[in-house]
Amino acid sequence: MAQKLSEKFGQPVVIENRGGAGGNIAAAAVRSAEPDGYTVLVTTTALAINATMYRHLDLSLDQLSTVAISAASPETIAAHPNKAPVGLKEFLAWAKDREITFGSAGVGSGSHLAAEYFFKVHAKVRALHVPFRGGAPAVQAVLGNQIDLVASSFGVNSQVNEGTLKGLAVASPERNPTMPQVPTYKEAGFPFVAESWVEFFVPANTNPAIVARLNAAINEAMAEQSGRDHLTKLGFQVTSRSVAESQSYLKSEVEKWGEMVRTVNVYVD
Repeated sequence: MAQKLSEKFGQPVVIENRGGAGGNIAAAAVRSAEPDGYTVLVTTTALAINATMYRHLDLSLDQLSTVAISAASPETIAAHPNKAPVGLKEFLAWAKDREITFGSAGVGSGSHLAAEYFFKVHAKVRALHVPFRGGAPAVQAVLGNQIDLVASSFGVNSQVNEGTLKGLAVASPERNPTMPQVPTYKEAGFPFVAESWVEFFVPANTNPAIVARLNAAINEAMAEQSGRDHLTKLGFQVTSRSVAESQSYLKSEVEKWGEMVRTVNVYVD
């Protein structure tokens, strides 16, 4: 996106990584920037999760203006092929009288929350979360049969497509074109949708005309085939929403993930 926007605006776009606190440090930096459209936050579903998970968050979403959503990837659960020769229903039947284990990129990650919420509320099976320091170690653990499942968003696409992992379900309304062989939760009888997205924000009080211009440029960039192909290889689906649609979507996501946080009961003081 940085390259595409640089071409469209005729000036450099510099990426500055501000890690820490689940994206809160980067969000706080943008919140305090001049509302001139030159400082943009690129973040993920963590922003919606943190609104509930952090009990004493010195950051309000009202301090940011939503610009656009460029991509999304559904939460996915996958298993070693030897443990999941059929599908989700059969796996859950097998898991009914035991405690299953699932790994994720860490406590409070979207994949952790979505999977544990699904097992607790929808599937009603006992599931023990095994947190890892990143998605790659979790994938290695399930490949080595150390855990039953791995929960991830875009981190298992290559293994599922290669056949080294069996995708049991994707939490999207329709099948994910990057893994078309994996059925949705809905197909297995569970109305569950949870996606990890990439969204753009600027400081609150940024001129609406600037926000609209950024939205148009981002959507134009994502309409180009090269950008779509690149994101697809990473496991993302390209999305295109207006400013108003992006704002409405964020509001619904804060409510959805807030319910998951409260149900799973994971908080940061």
